[in-house]
Formats: sequence, structure tokens, C-alpha cells
Amino acid sequence: MKTALTKNKIKEKRSKVTFSKLTFHKLNWLEYITTGLGLWFLFYPKPYEILFGVLLCMPIIGLLINGFSGRPSIATLVDISKDDDGNDKYDVADFIDFAAWIIFIRVLIDYEFESFFSIIIPGTIAFFMMMIFLLVTHKLIDKTSKSKTWIYLSLIFNVFLYSYAGTYGANCVYDYSKPKVYNAKVINKSISKGRRHTAYYVKVTPWGNHYDTEEISVAKSQYDEIQIGQAIKIDLKKGLFNIPWYYIE
Repeated sequence: MKTALTKNKIKEKRSKVTFSKLTFHKLNWLEYITTGLGLWFLFYPKPYEILFGVLLCMPIIGLLINGFSGRPSIATLVDISKDDDGNDKYDVADFIDFAAWIIFIRVLIDYEFESFFSIIIPGTIAFFMMMIFLLVTHKLIDKTSKSKTWIYLSLIFNVFLYSYAGTYGANCVYDYSKPKVYNAKVINKSISKGRRHTAYYVKVTPWGNHYDTEEISVAKSQYDEIQIGQAIKIDLKKGLFNIPWYYIE
């Protein structure tokens, strides 16, 4: 009888170990997919809506799968290694932090804010919803020899970034409202070259509620087509979450 019970326990333990291999850093396949899609979206964002939507879902999918093993600790979402100086280095799962950073970068490149303050309420709601989802699928840290503070801070920061960038991105990507069109004139053009990205800007005369001249980011193709002194149209859109944004036609 004891032998049978022992065998059952061993089988149960083995099944748990096998299933636990699906959690976080054994979720290499999900991290690889997120990294690949992220690089694709960053350097060649086509088809834009599909890539954005899939990348936006990656953190949610990762949290769900990681939580399938029976609400593991939040610490399972952070890999802790040593840097060159021998200090602990906290690395949040790539399906969270890489997705968050890529979405954030693309939002900065592709969209112009009409008002920064308009994103506070929708972004905060999204952040709290993600934190609730995180606590539903994962437990608080119980025992660890590493710094709980750094684990929590690194994870919360990336969830915060993902929530705000994802909210603003979805607000623009899936906004099918009719734009309000304004006329402006191009008075200058400029290029800003960084180590990994080149940004293109056109400076326009005041329009709508914008009472000063301003630089608007455009794609390279638009930059090449638009000439100084040219009259252009600027479309102001309502936004899916009522966060106004605009772009040059």
C-alpha cells in the first residue's frame, strides 16, 4: 500500500515538475516570439494593426500561461543574475518588458499627443487593471534571498510602461473616428539622427488650438514629399479612449 502511495506521489511530483517547466524562463518560446515580433514591428511595422495587436496581447498571454502552474510567486516573472561587478541584475520577462518598450518606442515615433494630460485617466485605469490581473494570476513574494523591493519595482515599472504605452497606442491604432481637418503651412524641415533611429520633422505654422509654431514627426516618405512653404492638412482625431491625437495627411 505504501509502495503504491509512494509511486503516486512520485508521479504527481513528476507531473508538477514537468508542468512547471512551462513557467516563465522555461517559456523561452514565448520570449523568442515576443522578441521577433517586437523587432519586426520596430523596424518594419507592416501590417501595423495586426503586429500591434499581437504584441499588445503578449504580456497578458505570458501572465496567463505562467499562472497556470497554480499562481506562482511574482518573483517567477523576474530573472535575477549577476552583472560584471557581481551585483544582482533584475530582468523582467521579455514577454512583458520587451513588448512594453517596443510599443512605447513606436508610439513616440508614430503619434503626436494633443494633450499629455488626457492620457492620465485611461492609462491609470489600464495600469490598475493589469495590476489586478497580475495579482489574480500570481502570488505575492513569500520567501526569497533577493531584494523583494527591486523585484517589485522592476516589474511594476514595466507594467506601468506597458499600460500607458499600450493604452495610447490602442487609442490611435484602433481609432476610426472622423478627423477634424486644419490647414497649416510648412516653414522648415529637420532630421534628428540617433544611434539606432532617425527622426524626421516638419515645422508648421499655428493651427487649431496650437497657437505657436511646432515640429511634427513624419515618416521619411512624407518628409521627402513635403516642401518648405507648402500648405498641408493636419487631421485631429478623437481617439478610441477620448485621447486626442493628430497627424499630417
